[in-house]
Amino acid sequence: MGVSTVERADRNSRSRGWCMAIGAVVLLVLSGFSAWGIPHGTTDLPRAITWLVLTLLWLGILATGGGLMLGRQVRRLMNDEVSTQNRRRALETGFWVAMMAAVVLYFASLAEPIGVRSALAMLTELAIATSLLRYAWLELR
Repeated sequence: MGVSTVERADRNSRSRGWCMAIGAVVLLVLSGFSAWGIPHGTTDLPRAITWLVLTLLWLGILATGGGLMLGRQVRRLMNDEVSTQNRRRALETGFWVAMMAAVVLYFASLAEPIGVRSALAMLTELAIATSLLRYAWLELR
């Protein structure tokens, strides 16, 4: 006997929440690398490409709710009104964190110069990570 569509959607929704929490931790670790000035050295291009792929992946998941490779019916069940509302709240949180972080980075740069690439990476990683954490928290509670 197969798993029903509702059970699959429920299982995938929980998995999505945990994946978002893990993704947020990864982004926060990357943000820490940028904040503490871990030298880029010869890894500039691979590191930049990895950063770009991760950033676009998580932004896409936040924008759509993920599950694009699942069937339409499962995706529709996963992205119900509650999940859509949770995603909206998570994106609002990410926006406000980005604005606060931008202000903090602006004033921090008065005390110590911060490279544009490092500042933008920290800002982006922090905003996306907080959105992912908020979405995961709302979905898993």
